[in-house]
Amino acid sequence: MKKTITALFAGVALFAGLSSTADAKVRIYLGVPYYDYQVGPGYMYNDNYGWYDPGYRMPGYYMPGFRGRISCNEARRLVRQRGFHNVRTRECEGRTYTFIAWRNDHRVLVFVNSRTGAVWRG
Repeated sequence: MKKTITALFAGVALFAGLSSTADAKVRIYLGVPYYDYQVGPGYMYNDNYGWYDPGYRMPGYYMPGFRGRISCNEARRLVRQRGFHNVRTRECEGRTYTFIAWRNDHRVLVFVNSRTGAVWRG
């Protein structure tokens, strides 16, 4: 126990000595990784989070300042992939996109979550 405490104090003293002699800039970020440089050619910069890939979406994750919504055409494609046909857009604004589509000779109302891409019938 004595060795652990001694090592801890020695580490703190060493760190304090380094920070007084050199201009060390230490930033601690929790959650989204932060990079001071552009990581790749398609990356964009956000003041709160640094560089990020706008094409990558973690399911259910929303970053403030970043819309993170799928496009209306992408939502329509998701509806078609679920087996609906003759898909028409009713509304593509807000958190839920609404479509009118046909399945098994029945006209149905289909909703798509604009952030996650979840599809359900109305």
